[in-house]
Parts: sequence; C-alpha cells; structure tokens
Amino acid sequence: MPSLDAAQERHVVIDRRPGQYLCFPDVCLAADGGLVCIYNEFDRHVGTRRKLLVKISRDQGHTWGEALSPMDEQSHCPRVARLDDGGLLLLDDAAQSVLRSADNGVSWERHQDRALVHGLLDRPLDLGDRTLLTAGHRHVGEVLPKIRQKPSEQAAYLSRNSGRSWERLSVIAHMECLVLCEASVIRLPQAQGERGGPPRLLALMRENSFVGEPMYYCLSPDGGATWSAPAPTPLVGHRPCLGWTRSGRLLVTYRDVGPDPGTKAWLGGLDELCSDFAVHGLHPAPASVTPTPEGLLVRSAAGPKQAVRYLLRPLTDAQRAHAEFEAEVLVRAADEQGCGIRLGVWWRLFPDCIVPDAPWAGAIAWEPGRPHTVRIVYEPGLCRLFVDGAACGEYPVDPLDGNTRPILFGAVSRRDSNGCEALWRRVSLSIREPAPLAVRAVAPGAGPASAPGNKPGPAQHFQPGPERVYSWRWHHSQGLPDAETDSRVLELKNDRDASPGDFGYSGWVELADGEFFCVHHHGGGYEPEYLEGYSAHILGTRIFEQDFGAKA
Repeated sequence: MPSLDAAQERHVVIDRRPGQYLCFPDVCLAADGGLVCIYNEFDRHVGTRRKLLVKISRDQGHTWGEALSPMDEQSHCPRVARLDDGGLLLLDDAAQSVLRSADNGVSWERHQDRALVHGLLDRPLDLGDRTLLTAGHRHVGEVLPKIRQKPSEQAAYLSRNSGRSWERLSVIAHMECLVLCEASVIRLPQAQGERGGPPRLLALMRENSFVGEPMYYCLSPDGGATWSAPAPTPLVGHRPCLGWTRSGRLLVTYRDVGPDPGTKAWLGGLDELCSDFAVHGLHPAPASVTPTPEGLLVRSAAGPKQAVRYLLRPLTDAQRAHAEFEAEVLVRAADEQGCGIRLGVWWRLFPDCIVPDAPWAGAIAWEPGRPHTVRIVYEPGLCRLFVDGAACGEYPVDPLDGNTRPILFGAVSRRDSNGCEALWRRVSLSIREPAPLAVRAVAPGAGPASAPGNKPGPAQHFQPGPERVYSWRWHHSQGLPDAETDSRVLELKNDRDASPGDFGYSGWVELADGEFFCVHHHGGGYEPEYLEGYSAHILGTRIFEQDFGAKA
C-alpha cells in the first residue's frame, strides 16, 4: 500500500495543544482562495467540554492563522461547504446550529434549526435554485446484541431557501443488521441522453457494527426522495468524505477500521466504488509475508510489529446466513495466538493440531510437516469442522452474538503470543444469506413517522430483501490476498496503536488540478504521551493523484 505516513514534508500541524482533544475537522476553499478549517476542541473523545474553532490559511495550507470561536454553544462534528453564491455554510449537530459566513470564514452568523434532529450532519450539498441537501443519523429502538447497539436511522434533509430552514425529506437507510450512519452524499452526472429532471444522488455510509462490514452506498434517482437498498463497497471505514475530482474520478478520505487502522484515501471510478467487499490485510513488516512457489509464507515474530492477518467479508445476519470457508495451510510453528481462522469462533492452528476456541472442545490432531485442508461450514447457530475431508465435529455458536459475525485468518492477536511460521496455499469463502432487513419507509407527510423530531413507534416493520450471494477465492499464485486494496488505497497516516475514535475523521478540497489538501485528526498512538480517548490533534496532508497505486 502506498503510504505518506513518513513523508513529513506532506504533513502540517494545524492545531496541537497539551490538554486539548482536537478533533473532527473539515475544510473548504473559500471564494478568496483561502482554506477554512473547522474543528472541535474537546476535553476528551466523548467531550463534556465541546467548542467549535475555525482557522484560515492564506497560503494553500502551509501555515495557519489564529483559531476563531464563532459560537458559544457546544459543538460536535461540524461540516462546511461553499455554496454556489460564494458564501460558506456550516452545519453543527450539537446545538442544531446553522452558521453562515459572507466574508470567507472570518465572521459567522448563527441560527438554530430544530428540524435537524439527526446528528453528524453531512456537508450541505448545493443542488441549485437555492436547494440544499444534507444527511444525518440517530439511533432508535432497542439494543440488538448482533449489532451491539440500537439500530441507526440515516435520513436526508432538504432546504429550499439556501439553508435558512430545513425539512426532513426521507429515510436513506434503516437496517436490522447494519448500523449505517455518517453518510457523505454527492450528486451524480446525468445519464447519457438524460435532460432535466431531479438530480441523481449517491450516499456513502459508515457501518458501525465493528465486525468488518464495509461502507455501504445507496442511490437516489429523484433528488433524495427515495433510495435504493444499501449495497457494499470495497472500503472498510468510518466518516467518509466523498467528492468528485476535476479529473472526473471519486476521492474518498476516511478512518480505516480494518486490520491496519489509520487515515486513508481511495481514488477511482463510480463503478469501482459501487462494487463488492475487498479483503483488507495487516502486514506492517514487509518481510513477514513472502510469496513463494509453494505458498504465501508468513514468518512473524511475536508482538505487534510483525503480526499478519486478513479480514474477509463478515456475516451480516448470523441468524440466517450460511457460509463455507476452506483453506489449505501448512503450519510449521505457532504461538498460542499466532495462527488461526475465525468463523463463528477462533480455530487455532498449530503444527500438530487444530484447536477450536470453545471451553469444552479438545484439540484435533493432524500430521505435522505437511499441508492440511481446513473446511468450516456455518449455518445459523452451528459450525461444522472438516479436516482433510473428514468430519471432525459440530460446534454450537450464538447467532445473536455480534462476535459470531467476523471472518479472518492469520494472527489471532495483534499484540502478543503471536509468533508464527505458516504457508498458506489457498483460501476460499462463500456466503449465502438474505439481504439485511430494511425498515419499511414512510413517505414524508404520510403520518407521524415522517414528522420532524418524531420518535418511531414501538414496532418497527421490516421487509426482507433479495438473497445475497458472495464468493471469494484466492490462490497463492495471485499474490497477497489483499492485493486489490493495497493497489487502490493510499495511507495518509497510520495509527494502528490508537483507539479508533482518536483518528481519522477528515475532509478535503482540491487545490490545483490533481492536488488535494486533506484535514484529519490524529491520535499518535505510537507516541509516549498518547492517552487513549484524551489524545488527538489536527493535521493537514497534501495529496496528489500520482500518490495512488497504478490502478487508480
């Protein structure tokens, strides 16, 4: 994966102060050419003290002026955009705040709009004729164990007067088994031969179950009034910031929460973004993975600096999914946490046996010194193990437990007792399941459920979608299992040692053609003074299209 992590000349500290948790930034290019960065000053990640700050750069992000504080109210995750009239519009969910600047970010006027009841609002999207669209989410209903929280409702809002008032327009996504939130919405080009009509939109959303689900997208053919069922993308991440480049490609910056966390960027076409899951990997020491004629050799010492693991497509609904995993692997040496497969539970691999991670289960012996084929068949609530074609037992798992959903192979732990030497020859995964259940949307104006500020009733009505079929096959002759991700994703800053909340919210603008400036918050988990949940600062990173892999 190409990386700017160590390219110090590409990074600038926008704000860093001891005792302040500086986070959740966004940036826009003002009409006078200045860069306007907005962000929060908290006391910690879930802040009890939350202040909105603005800084301006007059030299394309190389240096920054003093911080301005445009409002006294509490702030949270602001977003900003320059409208077609040249003014700046800022949305802040904490106090339902709408702020407007007519002087390129120097001063701001604020008003409160109580219709904006959803949080983590998106950048206002200018649709023309004084019409703006934004999106936000909130959690409703009861906590579901398989998603570890209440279901989220992602909604769209419309303003018909340049942001002076807002109305709830539609539900973008409200799923039983997917926590879809933090949407970034863009306008799509008109289809060939299409003239006039409502704009076509795309919403790219975070998935928050923390089981390895990718970001999902929805399409709207009618300016946000209705949306397609959510579909997966190749990216695993939070708080995407999506937009068009002048070269006609899509750029996404986001918090990567795959096996190797950090702030990342992806560049590509619409069809490439609207495709299926891509494998994500962790191999921080290049020498830990070596393609050989016999297989992919993983040779890693114990500890966090050499661990190797690969994240595969998870089960979305373990109550209904059917899956089959198969691998051919030779384990030459493995610590307790060094080598395994996760489907339903961890299956730890050693030179002479495989051990299911169940208190009552014993080791299944196999002949050391040669490859073995491990096949795990999952059906709701049960895993069946086969070794070299022979059935080796049935193992109950809880289909309602979120921990049943992730699928991985490689190091069982990133941290310790994970030394390993293994030769992976081939791996395959197939999953068949009905699509996640989607809440039946109520049209705006059709009743209480569509009213601004409403709370859903006690019963949520779900509809089954079409069956989802997923299949992935890898052979060691193809290179690394995550080669597709490595060739498309650019690492801005790695933060694998930090808590996910302490890095990765971002925003970007294009400066000259093919040159971008991205602002993001960074925890620096590798630094001695890092304190989880209390350490974050604001960075700016300069990106060029040629920084991305060859396929981009």
